[in-house]
Amino acid sequence: MWPVEEKMQTFRALSYGDKWRVRGFLVGGEAPRDQQMAAAAVELAESYQRHGRSYKTLMRWLPAALVVVFSCVALLRAVEGDTLMAIIYASVVLTNIGHLAFNPATRPNNVARSLEASRRVVASGS
Repeated sequence: MWPVEEKMQTFRALSYGDKWRVRGFLVGGEAPRDQQMAAAAVELAESYQRHGRSYKTLMRWLPAALVVVFSCVALLRAVEGDTLMAIIYASVVLTNIGHLAFNPATRPNNVARSLEASRRVVASGS
């Protein structure tokens, strides 16, 4: 087992719905009230913070750049009448918008705020 996997056992033990809720708390900069989910939020936030500066910058700005570029390309394809390619490029745009909306790595300040709040929740329950 990899060392990273050993540190993420609480998060991995959650159901898929709870994993999405934990990610939502990180995106919003909040802490879950449940002890187990707060511990999982600490694990996930620490895993995001372990990444280097270049990774954080890439995860934050690449999807935004792709939205702009592929939006322009999709519009050009639509104007030219190439409907299939316009739809494909529009799906790339929507995927990257989803990445910006749901990936905690795009909001490092909220992840840090959520980490501190989740640590307080875990410490208060011990």
